[in-house]
Amino acid sequence: MKSFIPKETKGLTVGQIVDAMHASGEFAPLGREDIFAVVEIFLREFVGLPGSMVTKKFTPGDANMIAEVLDMKYETVVKIIAVFRLKAGHSMTLKQRVMKAYGKIKMSGGTKHGVTSRM
Repeated sequence: MKSFIPKETKGLTVGQIVDAMHASGEFAPLGREDIFAVVEIFLREFVGLPGSMVTKKFTPGDANMIAEVLDMKYETVVKIIAVFRLKAGHSMTLKQRVMKAYGKIKMSGGTKHGVTSRM
């Protein structure tokens, strides 16, 4: 039996992403702590920390709630989370794309009484 040994990831850490966002000067009036507070709430409430399962979607109302809690502008919160999601997102390898495409059911003939097939 072959054991599964995960490969080491070469992605950025949360701290590195927040430091880069702060160093860019795009969020100039805010400090590193303010940016990290927004990211921390986003990770805890909508992504989930290791060992927890979170199924909530991030909506504009949630961004407004974070803005009220941290006393920031709504646009700033949305901008921070958008940049964080772009930088933290991982790109798929070709193998992962093929496996994901295979998992989708293709239908032909109609929506209710169609024939389903794989690939």
